This record gives sequence, structure tokens and C-alpha cells, in this order.
Amino acid sequence: MTPKQLLFAHRYSEAAETYRLQMVRQPEKNYNDGLGRALLCLKRFSEAIPVFEKANEMASRRLKGNFPCLNEIGAAMWLAEKRVDAIAQWRGAVDAVLDETCLYGDAAGGATQGLLLWYGAVTQKNSMEREYALKYLEGVRRKNAYGVEIWPLPPVSMVLGAQPFEKTLTDGIGASDLEICIKMARTDLLKRRHLCQALFYGACREREAGNETACMDKMQACFHLENPIIEIEWYLARGECSQKRT
Repeated sequence: MTPKQLLFAHRYSEAAETYRLQMVRQPEKNYNDGLGRALLCLKRFSEAIPVFEKANEMASRRLKGNFPCLNEIGAAMWLAEKRVDAIAQWRGAVDAVLDETCLYGDAAGGATQGLLLWYGAVTQKNSMEREYALKYLEGVRRKNAYGVEIWPLPPVSMVLGAQPFEKTLTDGIGASDLEICIKMARTDLLKRRHLCQALFYGACREREAGNETACMDKMQACFHLENPIIEIEWYLARGECSQKRT
């Protein structure tokens, strides 16, 4: 099996070992992104940070403006209990989109950077960064106002108060009932990825409103999904749930 196949089969230690072997055999190829995700799965967060940084370095050498792991670096920092650094990283990722240092983001043009900054700011009660994130997300929404509302624009609309959680579920998964969405996500990876983000940012919106019990209900639902590997929100939800148990 390839390291990617091992990763998606949830054989994380084998995936990490195989990625490292491939990096020795083919040092010119960028396996750092995959290795970083395997390390996130294994909760080796501090180790993941320089690996994701190396992934960015190699990617940007090949294609100017390509920094595919800015969000992941912030998540690894956050989970390594470096929360101030994580918020600074996510703020930097937002600024990189605005000044066009980073030319490649998600399909909405960098919505995820703003969503992560908003999560970090709300959780840390950083009102300045929260307002900055909301202003940025409003700009992302306006920029995409006359096109198809591609993912992750529905979570952006939810965070901005323009639509409820149930509409976000319908947009991303195809049903407004959470239990139905969870069943659909069990056999459809893309729906699981969308549901992971809908639940995570829906949880943070509950936190912003002061409803911590409802927040953690959604965080638990997110964490209890099968790990979609790609969405870093799943790892952050796992971290939230682990903290509540300790």
C-alpha cells in the first residue's frame, strides 16, 4: 500500500514510517504534507509543525504563491498548546491571502483561513482578532456573492449569521437533519468532510453565543465522525473533546 492509502486506512504509524522511507528514496518529492497529517493523527503535534513548514517551503519553490499548509501549521501549534502562536499563524494566513502572497487557497478563495482565525479568536476571547476575522469573512462572502455558493461558503454564511446551521447542513450534505447527515457521511467522504466543518464551526458559533454545552455537543459529533484525514477541524474537535475529559 502507498503511504496515502495507509493514512486513509487509519494505519497512521505505518503511514508515517512509509512517508519517511519515501522521503529518503525520493528527496526531490514533497511527502511532507502527508507525513504532517500522519503526525497529527498520532497526536505528535510539535513534531508536525516543522514538517508542515518544510512542505510549504518545497511547494513554494515549485510554484510561487503556493503555501498549502499554512492552516495546518496553525492547527499543529494550537494542539501543541501554542495558542498565541497559532492565532498569529492563522492571522498571517489571512494576511497572505489579502496581500496575494498566498495565491492558492480553498475553492472560495481563502475562506478557511478566516474561519480558523475566527475559531481561535472566539475560543481565546480575543475580540480584536475576532472582529478582523469577521470583516475578512464578510469580504470573502461579498467577493463570491454572484457565483455558485461553493464550499466552504455555507459555513461562512452561518458564522456571519446569514443562515442557520440546518441550512448549512443542507448545502453541504444534502439534508437538514443531523442524524440523516451523519448516516450519509458514513459512506461518502466528501459529505463527511463537509459535515466535519459544518459541525465544527456550528459548535464555535454556539460558543460565541455563550452556549458551551451546545458547543461541545457539536464538537463531540464532529469528533465521532470517522477521521476524514484532510479536514484539520476534526483534529481541533478531537483536542476540544480531550480537554473536556481531563
